[in-house]
Amino acid sequence: MSFTPDATSTQAWSSTSYTKLCPLASGGMGIVDLAVRRDGSFERLFAIKHLKPDYLAEPEVRAMFLDEARIAGLMRHPNVVSVTDVGEDEGGPFLVMEFVEGVSAARLIATRSVHPIPLTVALRVAKEVADGLHAAHELVSAEGEPLGLVHRDVSPSNILIGFDGVARVTDFGIAKALNQTSKTATGVLKGKLGYLSPEQLRFEEPDRRADLFALGVVLFEMLTGKRLYKSVRGTDGPRRILTEPPPDLADFRDDAEPELVELLFELLAKDREHRPANAHAVSLRLEAILAHLLTAGDTIETSDFVAQHFAKQREDLRARIREARDATQWAVSKVEAPPAKPRRAIAKGLLAALGLLLLGGGVWLGIRSTASEPKPEMLTRVGSLSVRALSKPPEPSPQASVSPPAPERAAKQNNIRPAAKPAEPKAGVPIWEKY
Repeated sequence: MSFTPDATSTQAWSSTSYTKLCPLASGGMGIVDLAVRRDGSFERLFAIKHLKPDYLAEPEVRAMFLDEARIAGLMRHPNVVSVTDVGEDEGGPFLVMEFVEGVSAARLIATRSVHPIPLTVALRVAKEVADGLHAAHELVSAEGEPLGLVHRDVSPSNILIGFDGVARVTDFGIAKALNQTSKTATGVLKGKLGYLSPEQLRFEEPDRRADLFALGVVLFEMLTGKRLYKSVRGTDGPRRILTEPPPDLADFRDDAEPELVELLFELLAKDREHRPANAHAVSLRLEAILAHLLTAGDTIETSDFVAQHFAKQREDLRARIREARDATQWAVSKVEAPPAKPRRAIAKGLLAALGLLLLGGGVWLGIRSTASEPKPEMLTRVGSLSVRALSKPPEPSPQASVSPPAPERAAKQNNIRPAAKPAEPKAGVPIWEKY
């Protein structure tokens, strides 16, 4: 389904003018749109994440969303999707993230029957995810205090593989940190069921090794194309996570190195004490396995694999971006460009003023073109907020939610017709993307 933007539906999301282009994705609680920031000749694409309208009135969800901004805003690592700005508009709080042109690991796994994932590509993705997780686990506050961060939602849909060949971890929306403002109620599980560690299912306090268990599940699924803990019945998946021995990768792949088989056994251990101590140790072991495979001649690059098998998706997205950018550029120029001043009127005014000065009148005449008009404002402007300012969000109040003006009234005030309803993300998204 193609996205055809309404040329008049430009919307500035902050004082730095993020203008919506087209929808990118929709998850459990959030909506992600592609946006462009223009500042003179500077132009850059970003991904803007909003809460879904149904969650705006829930204080716990808003606090969790702002926790994500505070945590992700502290991270700067090539294997973590960075958050560059945060603010609030009539649609509620939003995060500004770097735009990664690529596909999710979920998409890679879903198409594995058609495009099998090479062993080196799967291992390289897993290694880079481990590097990103280690950076998150070791994160400290601005004062140098360890945050004790646990992602808690490591899954294929939260791993992005760019066309540049780099894997990045994203979505720290339910991450657990020592000083976060949102709290998880006792007896409540957060995360995707098929990737929860045994200790999480037992309602024990998770640590970084819970993320390593989830990474092991993702690695197994990339290597085999099979869901490891898919629930056939309501409690079947959790029961298998708690009781079923880890699978032997050698039963699924003849090319699996013994070291890889052993590492996967450790990552999927029921007892976290038997898992690797940290993500850095996992990265080093994956790097050693990769080095051995590369010397054997398996040299396909991740970027080549993604570009080869997802070229059409890339071109489709670029076409949508070009279409939306052209439409918004036309709309912005139509709304904001001031009319040209008549040169003849200006020349006559200058001559008249000069004549009066020469006569000694000493009169100052303000020269103003009668054709000039006040410049219309963009539909919405809000100030951006610092990450530090979000460390303790204000207490919610019934008056905190302000409804935007009716579309018809806003259209009359701005001489702009109401925007068309944004298109929904296109159908056919693999089931992997939905949970």
